Amino acid sequence: MNTITKKFSVMALVVAACVSLSACNDKTDKVQAKAEVSQKVINEKSSFEDKASYAVGASVGGYMYNLIATQKEFVGALNEDLIKKGFSDAIANKPELDVKEIETILRELDKKVQNAVEEQKNLESKANLEAGKKFLEENSKKEGVKVTKSGLQYKVIKDGNGVSPKTGDTIKVIYKGSTIDGKVFDEQKEALDFPLDNMIPGWIEGLQLMKTGAQYEFYIPSELAYGERGAGDLIKGNSVLVFDVTLVDVKSPKDAKAKK
Repeated sequence: MNTITKKFSVMALVVAACVSLSACNDKTDKVQAKAEVSQKVINEKSSFEDKASYAVGASVGGYMYNLIATQKEFVGALNEDLIKKGFSDAIANKPELDVKEIETILRELDKKVQNAVEEQKNLESKANLEAGKKFLEENSKKEGVKVTKSGLQYKVIKDGNGVSPKTGDTIKVIYKGSTIDGKVFDEQKEALDFPLDNMIPGWIEGLQLMKTGAQYEFYIPSELAYGERGAGDLIKGNSVLVFDVTLVDVKSPKDAKAKK
């Protein structure tokens, strides 16, 4: 089944859930809410087939709820009455549009959403670039902050007295990562092992400045982190990242072979 056909199937299936969601959103009165509860069609006595049928509708409905919200944000609101009408017509096998027309329209809708999403990402990325430059410029002037040739900034919170990691080593670290506005996107309170070479450039450089037992704070420019693409929902394009890192241990390839 191709992508467009999948989208058509989803659009057809989700309308029933939309009807239910719309009804629930419109009924805010307490009396109406009680009446709604008394009219529930699924309960502990319902058959598995009925529960499964409802679960399918609810699952697809949840997807459609988010889809409608996304499309409203980026390309404008869809007409829910026509969504319901299209679903009813499809169930009766009497759609007013043929399959090719539906596929073409959904393909165009998807393209519009993707273009709008990309435009928003570009705007965010540009704003992050400016905010990051300002943050690093101001941060570099703070007491205790050092700047390397690459632009990596770091501050020694606690000195270590062990060995420093090098290329090929495995590091054991405790860390917390956040954006410059304080949003934590990752935190590990228990020490974890990572191959140093698999880390972002800012980590590879910064960890080699540390000795085991040390705790540093890194301020990593976007080009030494995830660049223009970003990573996940919290790390947007061109984001400067802040990491609090404690180097617990360093293991060399020789150590690994010796254990074998």
